Amino acid sequence: MINRVFCLLGLAASAAASAALLQRDYNTTNTTMAYSFKDVPITADLQYIPCFDNFTCTQLEVPLDYDDLDAGTTNIAFVKYDAAKQPALGDIIFNPGGPGDSGVGGMIQLLPQLVELIGDSHNIVGMDPRGVNHSGPLLDCFDGQPWLRDYYYSQLYNGVDPRSNVSLSTYYELSGTFGTWCTQHLNKAAKYVNTPATARDLLQYAEVLAQSQNKPREEAKVNYYGASYGTVLGTTFASLYPDRVGKFLIDAVVDGDDYYRGNWSQNLLQADAAVESFFKYCVEAGSVCVFKANSSTAEELKQRFDAMLLNVEEDPIPVTDPLYVQVPTVLAHIDVRVLLTVAVYNPPVFFPILAAIAAQLENRDGLRAAAIASKGTGPISECNYMALGYEAILPREVIACNDNNKSFDDREEALFELFKEQKNLSTYLGDTWLVGIVPQCRNLNTTPPGTQLFPGFKKVNTSTPILFADNTIDPVTSSYDLMSSYFEGSRILLQEAVGHGLMVTSSNCTSSYVQQYFKTGELPPKDTVCNTNFNAFPPNGTLTKRGLMPGHPVARRSIDLW
Repeated sequence: MINRVFCLLGLAASAAASAALLQRDYNTTNTTMAYSFKDVPITADLQYIPCFDNFTCTQLEVPLDYDDLDAGTTNIAFVKYDAAKQPALGDIIFNPGGPGDSGVGGMIQLLPQLVELIGDSHNIVGMDPRGVNHSGPLLDCFDGQPWLRDYYYSQLYNGVDPRSNVSLSTYYELSGTFGTWCTQHLNKAAKYVNTPATARDLLQYAEVLAQSQNKPREEAKVNYYGASYGTVLGTTFASLYPDRVGKFLIDAVVDGDDYYRGNWSQNLLQADAAVESFFKYCVEAGSVCVFKANSSTAEELKQRFDAMLLNVEEDPIPVTDPLYVQVPTVLAHIDVRVLLTVAVYNPPVFFPILAAIAAQLENRDGLRAAAIASKGTGPISECNYMALGYEAILPREVIACNDNNKSFDDREEALFELFKEQKNLSTYLGDTWLVGIVPQCRNLNTTPPGTQLFPGFKKVNTSTPILFADNTIDPVTSSYDLMSSYFEGSRILLQEAVGHGLMVTSSNCTSSYVQQYFKTGELPPKDTVCNTNFNAFPPNGTLTKRGLMPGHPVARRSIDLW
């Protein structure tokens, strides 16, 4: 009982402290090596200090509103990898996606793949956008109580079955509670957490960097590599500041118009093609793919997989083995579709595991699938709760909601229709994609200032032509043709692979074109498609966790267990 009292007192104190912050807190003591951004001072210039052993870090103080300096300031966190070849040709700022994903964490995690792709002639800089991870303003709807936050998210995002009108209606009403609740808890700076403001922060970084090198601020240009949502940030910057565009690699390209409308309805154009590649590569892999069994064609595998999925839909699988679950549970078809959504992001990592799960499910064995899908987990005491890493869902929702600024149709009937359209786009992933994206915004009363509302894309001529890139099949972003059409002189580079973004595989062809572009601005020839080392079923079970991870909350819930 005494421990319980001390626990509650400590939690209350933590909640009171966190609720008051408009920017991330930091220590004022000097340190020779920082292992937390709390040890990195917030300054108006770029004062990089050693951090995380092999990097340097800084926190840049920026205005919440560059057109209204009285609104106050916040902090933007950066981590830098210094190129082996110095003096470097400049800094390339990297954004791995989201919205809500950490550029700091993404850069550190993906550094080998980044260097392999873009070369070692530039410094690589990971930036946490506003409201994300280490950057302010601090976003918190649950007063520093992550166990309550994650419990609510589990209720909100898990188990929604769009094939049931009752389930979808319940989800519609529950999703509205997100905005109602968070409106009461978010601090006043939340409205400044949006993509146009972050685009201006990119320019601020470039200008402050130029000033530190005794170069004119007004001539500073941004070098940038953005993937997935990072393409929205990149194309937004290029549209707002076309004369400040340096070398821009836009990879795994989101339909920016659709994103700002708030629908996210054009993501799944190649989703079924990505799933169907699983059957093709499984047959080609032979015994390495355990789902192949006696099937000899991709069509036979597809028929077996579809039959398995239908069987789970019509007759969910009970799971009661205490070695795999903490409490009895039932595995439903929507759980399998979530795992499928994860798998197509990065086939060389996840297709072998998907094959093993599919083989078990075909025999009505849902043990492994349930464990990976986090089904059958028991409640955790708040005093014993350990949050699983950085929480990206709230920043993602706030950024997306501020960006669309209630421009979508928020009626329940419109949501039903949108799910129907998604199912027409993708038989396999259409049921999962819209959960966690659209209806949360309707009751969230944050309105960005007019100067931070994106006016829409139109044709512009950038100071440096942009390089758009993607795989020949990208399951969740494949709008390179559309977005390239807005930017005069841009070029598209494709590589023969399936997955989300260039880093799912390696290719000397792709990296040579990308590195040449960053060095000189030279674009690849028109209609270039590169061969790659893509292997969806690596031999001997050699898995390399490379490439972008799902930012989608429904897919992300199981990603750490794969």
